[in-house]
Amino acid sequence: MSIPENNITGTPDTTDEHEEMISILDELISEGMYKFIGDGRIRDEKKEKVRLEYMKRTEQAIRAKRAVVKDKNLQQMGRTLEALKEENELDL
Repeated sequence: MSIPENNITGTPDTTDEHEEMISILDELISEGMYKFIGDGRIRDEKKEKVRLEYMKRTEQAIRAKRAVVKDKNLQQMGRTLEALKEENELDL
């Protein structure tokens, strides 16, 4: 991505960067679900706080994925509108 390593804010510039972020978030969600409800579930009552943290982080990853997908779709719509404007097929 075009975001510096020490900067965790910003949005991806290309579809490939969106896809990369979505792929990483999918992995995080999958691992979180595995630890929360799958065979890798943390069952030790003493480690219930760890299980709850997995649940919270999984929820955050799901929300982040929704935001990335929404941003990707909005950028694609913007590019389509720009292309239509350039072709004089859309008069705004």
